[in-house]
Amino acid sequence: MEITIPRLIIASYKGKNGKTTATLALSYALIRAGFKVSLFKVGPDYIDPSYHLAVTNTLSRNLDYVLMGDKVISRFYKYSLNSDIAIVEGVSGLYDSIDGISEVGSTAQIAKLLKAPIVLVINGERINRTVRAIIRGLKDFDSDVRIAGAVVTNVNQRQLEKLRIAVEDEGLIFLGYIPRNDNLESIMQYRHLGLIHAEEINKQRLIEVFKDVSKFIDIDKVVRVAREYSEPLEVRNYVSLDTSKIISNEVRVGILGGRVFTFYYPETIERIQTFTNNIKFIDPEVDQELGDLDLLLIGGGFPEVYGESLERNRSLKSDIRRFIDSGKHLYAECGGLMYLTDSIIYNNEEYEMVGAIDAITIMHRKPMWYGYARARVIRDSVIGDAGTVLMGHEFHYSSLILRGNYEFVIKYERGVGIHGFDGFQINNVYAHYLHIHPDTYDVIGRMLRRILINKARS
Repeated sequence: MEITIPRLIIASYKGKNGKTTATLALSYALIRAGFKVSLFKVGPDYIDPSYHLAVTNTLSRNLDYVLMGDKVISRFYKYSLNSDIAIVEGVSGLYDSIDGISEVGSTAQIAKLLKAPIVLVINGERINRTVRAIIRGLKDFDSDVRIAGAVVTNVNQRQLEKLRIAVEDEGLIFLGYIPRNDNLESIMQYRHLGLIHAEEINKQRLIEVFKDVSKFIDIDKVVRVAREYSEPLEVRNYVSLDTSKIISNEVRVGILGGRVFTFYYPETIERIQTFTNNIKFIDPEVDQELGDLDLLLIGGGFPEVYGESLERNRSLKSDIRRFIDSGKHLYAECGGLMYLTDSIIYNNEEYEMVGAIDAITIMHRKPMWYGYARARVIRDSVIGDAGTVLMGHEFHYSSLILRGNYEFVIKYERGVGIHGFDGFQINNVYAHYLHIHPDTYDVIGRMLRRILINKARS
């Protein structure tokens, strides 16, 4: 089968240069013009896709060659079906990769795999003629990467015409611009892991901002570039959409969410839904109890930022400890692991957490690890048998001061975890720093199958 959907890769020459802003402006303009848009993000990322969803009401899917290999092509096909145009937001600079030498993990690699044209995002602040050198260098670096158009961001009217001429003189189609905008700057704020997650900001205000800035995008040119420069792409080994029936609604799954724990891939929720529709979302700042659950999921997020309100909700923390002591299943990643410790120290304040893991979480100014990770299971556990290799990513500024004695489950071959090890197993609870995409390793499916087997035996 063949991919023929028009598609664009949104890229820049460095990170934090307006790719998300340009992606949202283009997507909103397309939707307002009546096009059905599918959205994607290159690499491991929870935050940028949250903005895609908030502004366009469309789930965004990750295309991560490091974790998924050539499966990114079939994923693109699967999740772009029935859309009119696909927009793929890149990661870091266009050619930046996992090792800084090869192209593996780069936006350029995904563009070549998808045979898709690049829209270059140029930050227009304090620059004019240098734009020509940037475009020329990026185009010449790899002739197989097709940079077809450009969008200029953060620009005032005095700069605009100079930049438009520079872009067009270098052979790119000028697709529009995003003017310097105080409302845009105030709502697109950064924190230590990137933009503040969209779940934590006013969504209506976000939509209004992009309704305004999207007016400066030339939709006719955007569609023309996508249609004329996207090449047909053969899809091999495609696995059709999962149509398996619900196995058992007797399995009850709780997911800690709210604005605290927001790092969940949509495929994780969809994986749960292939087992059960009995899913409960729990706000750890507000809800006082878990209810009757078989599995509790605590993803990553920012428990340190909301430490005071998490500390106040003693009722929920006590209920989680009872849940753990009863032998029920729990899976936690990164921020979820931090929440299970005794306390979190952040900005010289200490906040009491669940206390299931006898350790103190310390937040640092610099990251402990930021990027891909590879670990090996070193003893049989709920997450996998000894020898199982886990590929994922670590994004954390915290470390643990252990006060209890623990036999860790995994050892890192790339990554840091807790002094090179990670993975707490307490009864049927498992927690680690590692983030795992379900299309790389099916942690949730493994735990749910385990629960079903136990139910059948009882």
